[in-house]
Amino acid sequence: MHTTTFSGLPPEVQELIGAYFNQQDWSACVGVCREWRALFLTYLWRDIDIDCNRLKAWQDTFSKALETNHHLVRSLKLRSVDNCVDLGSFIECCPPTFPRLTSAEIESSRDLGLDSLTAAFIGLSSPGWKRLVFRKTPGSRFQGPFQFSTESFEALCKHTSTLEVFRMEAKSYVLRGHIDRLLCLAPLLKELYFTTDQRDFYGGWIDADKIVDSDWVCNNLEVFACEIGHIRRLDITRDINPNFSGDFIYRQGTHEESIDLQRRIYSKLAKFTKLRVLKLGIMIDPAVQDYRPEDKEICRRYDSLAMTVESGLDLLKGLKELRVVDLSDLEVYVDGEPEQSWFKEHWPLATVITTSYLDDAADQGSLLG
Repeated sequence: MHTTTFSGLPPEVQELIGAYFNQQDWSACVGVCREWRALFLTYLWRDIDIDCNRLKAWQDTFSKALETNHHLVRSLKLRSVDNCVDLGSFIECCPPTFPRLTSAEIESSRDLGLDSLTAAFIGLSSPGWKRLVFRKTPGSRFQGPFQFSTESFEALCKHTSTLEVFRMEAKSYVLRGHIDRLLCLAPLLKELYFTTDQRDFYGGWIDADKIVDSDWVCNNLEVFACEIGHIRRLDITRDINPNFSGDFIYRQGTHEESIDLQRRIYSKLAKFTKLRVLKLGIMIDPAVQDYRPEDKEICRRYDSLAMTVESGLDLLKGLKELRVVDLSDLEVYVDGEPEQSWFKEHWPLATVITTSYLDDAADQGSLLG
């Protein structure tokens, strides 16, 4: 009777079987014998998930193991439930580079530390990042931004030829020009995701006036989640408290200039024919400590694309793959018959999400794409 061992299986079959194993399973396999250790060590170190709250306790042991096995690491997750992800301590444990590392996810309940530390972390991948995700721990009451700014972005630019996913699911100092530049430099990019907050004036959004002549090269983009602002919205006629709206409503220019600018932005978005998620609005998070009922109106974006037929929406009719169009907390008027008929005809499979300034954000769902 012929018996097939695990080591005798094709690599692709080993991968399928390995999908049902967890880190504990791989650890048990490594401890069976030398043959199994040699075989399964690759799988044990391929994907690392580190609870940074415990890193201090076993930092020396981890550092020695990482020195021996860092060449096996392909993906990395650093997380902290009730504190910050200490990038400085982690980097101290690491060799200068990881020869196979292409994916990382950092989930922190607080800030990540200096911009230079984030830049140093980005420099750990020698083959080039394919996937980078920075996320605030769900439920965290931390209100400040991640210190991801110029130094981190310049480090990221060294990986634009390989980058496929970049998600900043937290407020940050990523500048408007940085986001535009990333769209111009990353031809393989499939997901671009940024969170921002109108109340704080941090980064994470794009200035419409600055991007009209940019040459965006990421034609395979499937997720575009980023607010676009500084669009003249002379169609906004409702009475908004001037104490709230003075700094947020952008009324300069004429109606014709507004329509022209919006049509040029629609034309840029229309090139992303593979889009599944178009998220132009970011809903206010009622979990932040200083949330007040009137913040719902303060934080709304009054300088976004109007998303109306009159403003040039028809230029987006080629985006047939759309499943989610999120316009949360944007001052848009799309409940009328022209827009609703247009959505049904051209985006029949898409869910279009809007929120009124009267809605309580705590009662709304959130789609991350």
